Amino acid sequence: MIAFRLPALGADMDEGTLLEWQVKPGDTVKKGQIIAVVDTSKAAIDVESWHEGTVAELLVTPGTKIPVGTPMAMFLEPGEAPGAVTRQPDMPGAARPLPPPQTRRMASPAARQAARERGIDIDTIAGTGHGGVITLADVEHATPVGSAVTGDRAADIRKTIAAAMTRSKREIPHYYVAETIPLAAMLAWLA
Repeated sequence: MIAFRLPALGADMDEGTLLEWQVKPGDTVKKGQIIAVVDTSKAAIDVESWHEGTVAELLVTPGTKIPVGTPMAMFLEPGEAPGAVTRQPDMPGAARPLPPPQTRRMASPAARQAARERGIDIDTIAGTGHGGVITLADVEHATPVGSAVTGDRAADIRKTIAAAMTRSKREIPHYYVAETIPLAAMLAWLA
């Protein structure tokens, strides 16, 4: 049994919020396959698996904020027989089983990304594309670009960047290098 833990997706990442799973129990996972989307303080990032195996159980529900290193899923190693997954005490949600997987709404990748950035639940949007597919235009009509959700997200990103720059200026030794470059010959040539 392999415990898949939330990796540090940046040098200053302490925690992340699981936005969505790209796999479900029973799926076979290869190294490098994207298995989840996690929201850090700066961006939504695709999380790849560095293990191969079969998804035995998803331990974290979407929308949950967890610290780096927290087990997110349990994988069966190649050739390992499925059995009862033994939960460890540090796994969040140990007392609650996950709800059964639901079918995803059909939406273009650009529409999903735009909805994620604007904080819109894709299931609340009516699709106007062929067969009811949600398009980027549907997401753009769902909320104006200058909505409060977008503004709050931008403010959070600016706050995180400012904190990182302040910490870097305060904690990392700095030095400055200067050199005089004679440009008289170049200026004469230019003239």
